[in-house]
Amino acid sequence: METHKLRILFIMDAVQGRNGVGSYYQDLAGQLGERVERVELVAPSLDSPHPCQGGSVLMPGDRTQRLFFPRIRTLTRLMEEMRPHVVVVPGPGIFSLCGYWLARRLGIPVCVTFQTDYTHLAQLYWGALLAKVNGGLLERLNLVMFRGASSVATISEAMVERACAAGVTRPHLVGTPIAEEFIRRPAAPPQGGVRSVLFVGRLAAEKHIDAFLELAACRPELSFTVVGDGPLRGLVQSSAGRLDNLQYAGWRSRSEVITFIDSHEVLMLPSSVEAFGTVALEAMARARWVITSPACGINHWPELAEGLLPLSEGETLDEGLRRLEQMAPARRTELAELGRNLALEVNNRTLASWEEILHQTALHPSWGSPVPPLTLRRFRRTGSRPSL
Repeated sequence: METHKLRILFIMDAVQGRNGVGSYYQDLAGQLGERVERVELVAPSLDSPHPCQGGSVLMPGDRTQRLFFPRIRTLTRLMEEMRPHVVVVPGPGIFSLCGYWLARRLGIPVCVTFQTDYTHLAQLYWGALLAKVNGGLLERLNLVMFRGASSVATISEAMVERACAAGVTRPHLVGTPIAEEFIRRPAAPPQGGVRSVLFVGRLAAEKHIDAFLELAACRPELSFTVVGDGPLRGLVQSSAGRLDNLQYAGWRSRSEVITFIDSHEVLMLPSSVEAFGTVALEAMARARWVITSPACGINHWPELAEGLLPLSEGETLDEGLRRLEQMAPARRTELAELGRNLALEVNNRTLASWEEILHQTALHPSWGSPVPPLTLRRFRRTGSRPSL
């Protein structure tokens, strides 16, 4: 079967463009659309609600986000009409579980992706008792989905190890794509030294935003900007009202994020939990200096590490920033140029890897036991699997 004839359906719970997972599949679907016959992305959107998007409730543990519910009939009709060769779901979530269930019922191969440390996040948001219950449930759902999937993909060596520990025999390691707009615009390294520092991401406990705010307080000669929204928004707003060198810009669109990255010399990602760190890759693509915490999965990609400034264990953000400032100007320019080149190379390899995974998945039977098909007339007439 030729890859360009594939029809791929992505189904996810993350709101498009609102966090790392939401951006990942939005960017991946956008670029794969030029390489395969058809790509559809089913995911909630705040600007243009998807036809499969139903009602919503406030997200448990984070009242700045909403948990959306899918329209099952509309999603079923989309699968009937599209007849995808592969359904890709990052789970577990309500959209992902529904997509997984429908695909299994219809005999469509499923690729499950593993990108989140649910146990650690549960501990941050729900406390010890609820974390044990909710984190355990999410891990159990993940395991069930792994067992019924035709393939499993993840984005870091650490997550590969976790997938193997959960019983996945051959998880695929894939990179992270970059949105076309980050690539197509010309980019040049910063001229001069460090004057401004940027944080982009959810304002949540796992992002360690408090360390960024502390850095702004101890470096009044530099300008700091926070872009994003989340449960710690009040903390950021309070700090911005107190510090003359700190600006809070709120949540911004992807095109606006590019402008913010280009207008700053340094991007910092101080997360305590970060499977990869998409914004770090985006900043590299814009030829910016990127400082990451040891927890960021992007540090463990040899193809990218040379273009980053990862902190050592125990090293503070201020110490990492001063290490950058002490570099020779020519070395800083070289680092920024190298980062952009590495990011573009990894983007191309990521797309090629996904093409290969999807090609293999389309021909691979499910690992788990078969699930009886739904009573869907069109699939009854034409067979449970789309022809390749």
